[in-house]
Order: sequence, then structure tokens, then C-alpha cells
Amino acid sequence: MSGMKFRLQCATCNTVFFSPDRKARDCPKCLKKRSMKSSAPPARARVAAGATINRGPAKPLPGGMAKGKPAPVRINRQPKSTELTPELRAQIDRMYQEQFAGKGIEWRGMVAQISDKLWVNRKCVSAALREIIYPKVPASPAVRAQVIELYDGFVERGERPAEGRRRKISELLGLSYHQVKNIVYEWSQSQYDRSPTPDLSREQRFAIEKLYWNELAKKQSRLSEFPAKIAEQLEYLTAYQVSRWLDKLHDDDHKFEQVDDVPAEIEQRILNAYREYLAASQPPEQGLHSTIAQLIGGVTNRQVHKVLQRFRKQRRAEYPLQ
Repeated sequence: MSGMKFRLQCATCNTVFFSPDRKARDCPKCLKKRSMKSSAPPARARVAAGATINRGPAKPLPGGMAKGKPAPVRINRQPKSTELTPELRAQIDRMYQEQFAGKGIEWRGMVAQISDKLWVNRKCVSAALREIIYPKVPASPAVRAQVIELYDGFVERGERPAEGRRRKISELLGLSYHQVKNIVYEWSQSQYDRSPTPDLSREQRFAIEKLYWNELAKKQSRLSEFPAKIAEQLEYLTAYQVSRWLDKLHDDDHKFEQVDDVPAEIEQRILNAYREYLAASQPPEQGLHSTIAQLIGGVTNRQVHKVLQRFRKQRRAEYPLQ
């Protein structure tokens, strides 16, 4: 499918954002701030820890009159430390316990204050704080099973908590986000390894989508039974792969908050084109969204995607056998 974006975490402020570039390091807001800083004239700043001061020669005043004022102070800041030494970790821990623990201070503000006070890179401060606030707890087989059960349930129901599935699970079970992320990833990979076709082609994903809509039209099985039935009919994949692809077809609404809606007439034309797509024997040469956008004209791939994902979610919600 075209328009695919990756769920990433900003290296500067730790905000979750989506980007077509899986190697992107900063969210749009931080990129904008960085460009503004680089284009703005340098502001006066106080001398920070580790800064060096270079005093330039005193400039004569107009008319040759000299005053007893000191020469301007030029400050060369050293870059913030990116090495988390044991001493720095201890300082971060002490500062957190004394000034922030239990006070409900917003995360980014807390990280920024500690970073500026100790002159440590914000990413390093954030990593140290997560180890302090969310210490790693050894995940027993029972805990790992709970993580997988919760995550699989979210996928099966098409449920997407506002804070994200993995972060929600970490809060429910008292685990770190990265622990949950690793457990889910390892389990997911093990499921793909069981398949005779781990990497599905566009034609194979298209076949899944067609059978999914056929099952919706029949109204004979529960939604939770769809993956196993479709996998049984296609034979070359597992129920887990079907479940994961159907989950991607019912995308996250937050991805489309900045995408403009289209007029009702255009929306209907998009849906008609989608029905023709499902009736075909093969997928189009180009991606679905770009194909429909070119056919309709005057709409973007993202607008087509928004219309289709809203349509799919509505039909799923209306299905009588949940």
C-alpha cells in the first residue's frame, strides 16, 4: 500500500510521530525549532558549566573617547555531554528525586530543565530518567504471556489506545516501554517464522482483502474468526499474518488529523473506485491510493487513504457478529 509511514520516537523530545522515512530522528516540531535557531542571530547567554570566555579587544567609542567599561564578553559554549557517566546518572537521579518526583511535572519540561542545569544532552537525560522511573523488571514467562495476550487482543478488536498499544501495556503491567516493545517484536517475528510465506506479495495481500469483504457480506462468522477462515482458504499463510494485514487496513485515526476532508461527491467517487478495485482479479500496477487519486483528480493519496480507512472502520463497527 502507498503512503506507508513508520511510527517513530523523536530523539530530542521523545514525542511519537509518523514519517515515511524510517531513519528520521526528529519530529516536525523539533525540526522546525532547529531551523529557526539556525537562522536566528545568536542570543546572549549566561556562562554555562564548562564554557570558555574570550575577551576581544576593547572597541574605541566614537570621537576617540575611551571609557572604563570592560570589553564585550564572547562566550564559546561547549556541546552538551552525550556520555552518561555514573556520576552524571547519580546527579540526574538526585535532581529528579529532590525537584521533580511526585510533582506531576510534564516530561519534556523536566528533561529540558535537567539537561540545561547539568549540561547533558536531552536524549541522554530522558534515557536516564526512564531507567530511574521505570526500572527494568525481569519478565517471567507468565508476564510475557500477559503482554502478548493484551497486544493480540488490541489487534483482534482493532483497538488503538491514545497513548499507543505498547505504552498502554507497559502502564498496565508496570514494565518499561522498551521491554514491552521487545517482547511484542520477538513474538511477532516468531509468528512470521511459522509461515510458509513470511513476506507476502501485493497480490497475496490483495487476496486477503477480497476474502475479508466477502466474509463481511456473508455475515456468518464472528470477526475474531475471520483470520483463521481466510488463512484456511488461502493455505499459504497463517492466521496471524491475516490478522496483522487486516489491522493495517484499519489504520490509526491520528494519522489523518491533519488531512483535509473531501466533498461528499468526491468521497462517493473514491468509494466507487474502491469497490471496482475489490471486484478486479488483480491489484493495479501502482498502489491503491495513488491509482484512485489519479483516477479522481484533485485529491491526494492521503485524502484517499483517509476516506478508505474511515469506510472500513465504519463497516467493521456495523458488523452484527462482533
